[in-house]
Amino acid sequence: MYKSLLNRQEFLCKEIEKCRKIIGSAPLGKLEIYKNHANTKWYFKPDKAEREYLPKSNIVLASELAQKRIETERLNLLLKEKRAIEMFIKHAPNEKQLQEFAETQILFSTVTAIGKKDNVSWQDAPFESNPAFLENLKHRSPSGHLLRSKSECLIDMQLFNRKIPFRYESPLLINGQTVYPDFTIYKESTNEFAYWEHCGMMDDPRYRRKAIEKEEMYYSNGFFPGEKLFLTYETSTNPITINSIDKVIDEIEEWLEL
Repeated sequence: MYKSLLNRQEFLCKEIEKCRKIIGSAPLGKLEIYKNHANTKWYFKPDKAEREYLPKSNIVLASELAQKRIETERLNLLLKEKRAIEMFIKHAPNEKQLQEFAETQILFSTVTAIGKKDNVSWQDAPFESNPAFLENLKHRSPSGHLLRSKSECLIDMQLFNRKIPFRYESPLLINGQTVYPDFTIYKESTNEFAYWEHCGMMDDPRYRRKAIEKEEMYYSNGFFPGEKLFLTYETSTNPITINSIDKVIDEIEEWLEL
């Protein structure tokens, strides 16, 4: 999340500089436009003088002033977003604090779990998870789960925070083959399941081929996006964000309420 915010902050700084250059090179004064029914009139307003009528024949000046107005409005929005990001980065908990909280939560959850032993929920009940490459389970989520990537950790964290019943890498038998979806979502009211696959390295050709093959397997067996199947993607230059995760969880919540 922090990386995506820093990338956005860098982008905003570049765009702000572009806007300021365009505004700085534009003519002094501003264009005013007044519309009365089907009639539109242009006026040129100098910085320290009364406005004057600007004929349509003076399209060059009108165009430059119009672009100046657009860039001025855009500059204000860019600066506002930049300030918001700076405030968020300044006051939001950092990775160390989040990790410390996760460790605290894990430690004290051993106590809260004592009272739940007689009534274990579906997501807390034991199950046989994916046995492959267990050494890659390095990222601890606030839920207490160990995951294979930071992006999966973010998804796990948001599902946990929003109280969605889920399991990580729970087995699914499809056409005689056992696969392990990244996240399995349980709908208790109808005893149905949905699946979330996160494809995290789509700019890697080998990874991409395997991801596409897995998607085709889902499609061939009646699992389609938006119908008990949710898909997210990212590349090294376009990482997944909390906002995009929350949008998928919004869709999952709608499915759970149906």
